[in-house]
Amino acid sequence: MTLPSQLCGHKALVAHVLRGKKNEAILVLESNEYWLKDWVKEAKREGLTYGLRHIAFNPAQAMTDTELSEFADQICEELRADKTSRTLILHQKDGKRHGHLILPEWQHDHVLSSRFSYMRLEKVARLEEIRLGHPLTAGRHDAA
Repeated sequence: MTLPSQLCGHKALVAHVLRGKKNEAILVLESNEYWLKDWVKEAKREGLTYGLRHIAFNPAQAMTDTELSEFADQICEELRADKTSRTLILHQKDGKRHGHLILPEWQHDHVLSSRFSYMRLEKVARLEEIRLGHPLTAGRHDAA
């Protein structure tokens, strides 16, 4: 399962995740465009450079919508993100589902941790692959 993470604004992100033309289907499970705009405003009010954290996950093996949602829960837990303040969007492209988890950088009383985030996201991905019985994906940070 690949997991790129990036900090970003909302306009280009909204264009991709909510209106991406290359997708066969777009399923918004949680949130909406207005939440994203609001989270960016909150971040500016708090003096943050970035308002949103976008984590895309593209499993090698097919996963149900429920499994993808549960995986997003695990990511939120790892990053200490409020699960009720997230955007979760699933795309279908070439017959396969992949997910986009978007979190506000400002989490009501703290900023999302970015310390060792790639390693932490890869850890969550490997644990999910083990839990689901999927083959393990080699990552840059999981040599151990």
